[in-house]
Amino acid sequence: MRAGRQAGNLPGESSSFVGRQHEVAGGKRALSRARLVTITGPPGVGKSRVGLRVAAQVRRRFPDGVWLVRLAELDDGALLPHTVMSILGVGDWSLGRPIDALSEYLVSRRLLLVLDNCEHLVQDCADLANALLRKAPRLRILITSRQVLGTDGEHVVTIPPLPVPDSAAEMFSMEPAQDCASVKLFAERAAELAPGFTVDVANCDAVAEICGRLEGLPLAIELVAKWLRTMSVEEILAALDEWPETGAAGLPGPGVQPGRHHETLPAIFDWSFELCSPAERRLWARSSVFADFDLETAEAVCSDEVLLQADVLELVVGLVDKSILSRQDHAGRTRYRLLDPTRQYGRQRLRESGEGDLLRRRHRDHYSWLAERAEAKWFGPEQVAWNERMSSEHANLRIALEFCLTESGEARTGLRLAGALWFCWVGGGRVAEGRYWLDHLLPRATEPSEERAKALWTNAWIATLQGDVGPALIMLDESRELARSIGDDVELTSALCVSGYAEHVRDNQRRAVAYLEEALAREHAGGQPSAVTVVSRPILASTVLLLGDCERARALCEECLAMRDSYSVPWSSSWALWVLGVAAWMEGNAQQASSYARECLRLKQQLNDLVGMAIAIELLAWSAVNQDAECAARLLGASHTLWREIGRPLFGFAPYVARHRASEEQARRVLGPQAFDAAFEDGNNLTHHQAISYALGAPV
Repeated sequence: MRAGRQAGNLPGESSSFVGRQHEVAGGKRALSRARLVTITGPPGVGKSRVGLRVAAQVRRRFPDGVWLVRLAELDDGALLPHTVMSILGVGDWSLGRPIDALSEYLVSRRLLLVLDNCEHLVQDCADLANALLRKAPRLRILITSRQVLGTDGEHVVTIPPLPVPDSAAEMFSMEPAQDCASVKLFAERAAELAPGFTVDVANCDAVAEICGRLEGLPLAIELVAKWLRTMSVEEILAALDEWPETGAAGLPGPGVQPGRHHETLPAIFDWSFELCSPAERRLWARSSVFADFDLETAEAVCSDEVLLQADVLELVVGLVDKSILSRQDHAGRTRYRLLDPTRQYGRQRLRESGEGDLLRRRHRDHYSWLAERAEAKWFGPEQVAWNERMSSEHANLRIALEFCLTESGEARTGLRLAGALWFCWVGGGRVAEGRYWLDHLLPRATEPSEERAKALWTNAWIATLQGDVGPALIMLDESRELARSIGDDVELTSALCVSGYAEHVRDNQRRAVAYLEEALAREHAGGQPSAVTVVSRPILASTVLLLGDCERARALCEECLAMRDSYSVPWSSSWALWVLGVAAWMEGNAQQASSYARECLRLKQQLNDLVGMAIAIELLAWSAVNQDAECAARLLGASHTLWREIGRPLFGFAPYVARHRASEEQARRVLGPQAFDAAFEDGNNLTHHQAISYALGAPV
């Protein structure tokens, strides 16, 4: 049975939640009756806050977790399934449609998926929801969007503005439990800025009028409450009264009919923008190019001779205080983000300033630099930390790649970025997404270049992992020829390594040996290994092992492991341990094979390498079959779940598939069909965390 830690990724609330009891209760009721619920309403009304509160209060209903997917930063609907898979931690390996792999993962899970800010991807979200709900009977989806999806089975919960008092007298005549929510929100946010602030007889008229003028829009109220830093309540009301009666930027005047929220919020943004210092305004606009960011990144991208780097921290703090930026702390790092309406406003201001293209290029350049730095650091002791860092920056990397793909003349830079991210695609389980970017960029930058040579072998590696070896070999032929023609020894060596891997997977072992030995000879001649050439050792070891040379296979793996002292490369080391385990298993030493497999699994767990975890558990099953057939059956069930999600069991590699089948048949013979099926199903029902714990020796 599934149990253990509370799954999901819901963030904690960064500020108090005011009112909305009726709306939250309605959302909970809707989720109990319908599998697709859309929370809708105008901008700034608090759809996301209500949605997250609903999700938090129903999380106990979903043992497989409540998972938030923020979509405001995603512009390309084709990447929607990849985005959801990334949040859920699903292996993105399949050559088929990503939606199919995602459906397979969700088919037996009781899970709530929260898709936040869907209005710009309505059709894509509708298609995704329909496909997933058809395949996954215990899945529920909660949408927040300004626009409903309009699909069958959708239950709509409309969020109105907060109630506002008709008068100060009415405000003070209410019972405490019925206090006007808009006034309570204003008072709480004001008190955060000015401790001790309360709504009293002296200011109640002005507060009531402010909340009415803001039409009860929570975002507008929160922003205006922060004006108390520089203005009194009465001065705020007077300022609002000065706005023209109509106009795109004006607040609605006293004679304007209520319900024109599309005018209220932009007007408040205008006024909040004016109350910022010139430097804060500039940072607000410039930071709109990010999905989210940390301080170091803001300093790198947003500063110049006008907005000094030394001032960025103070400016960020000021924008947080004004509720323009929200802050989120995670794993010891602080990140900042603009809420979607404030980001859209910032982008408008950035365009008006004439800096839009400049900042988008600076953003792209920064993330290109970060990718290349990460690639270099990934070959070393900080590999795990850089995996986590690049995962947190993935939305920004997508923005940078999208810029390269859509802007004229930027495709070559896009190839450089996508190629530098090979370790994210191959080592981080984002295989299908890497294929998407490279398949789109390569036809747009066909001139001979180092960038193209690298992008070709990167895409070929991805294609091989997907089982698409034919196109991979064509790309590798071009990559090797191109690297030779331009005299690029680094990319030629890497292309040879990947060529060896592709031939290994297609079971052409002697050609694989030739490519891999040439690559290692070039590495020795150059005197400097790389992450790619180091991992070629366990690939070559696996190849010669299949040719019957166990002694050389062990020597190659030991050579790879010996490099840990100089380079500390857990990804390569984990594969070397796996091949050592296979060698021990082939020689009949099941105990030693299990020891290597468990050490491999621990490293794969640190790297969050789903494929690596699956193949390590697979080897443990092979090793257990003679000593404990029930354990072997349970491990085969656990690996089956992982392979089903990945989409290509054992890479479709015939020798390994044959060993899997032989182990399964042997365990079935020993246990009998009924006992085998029961143990297999026990393993199949384990969560990833439970499967790993069991494989490492914990009881089921």
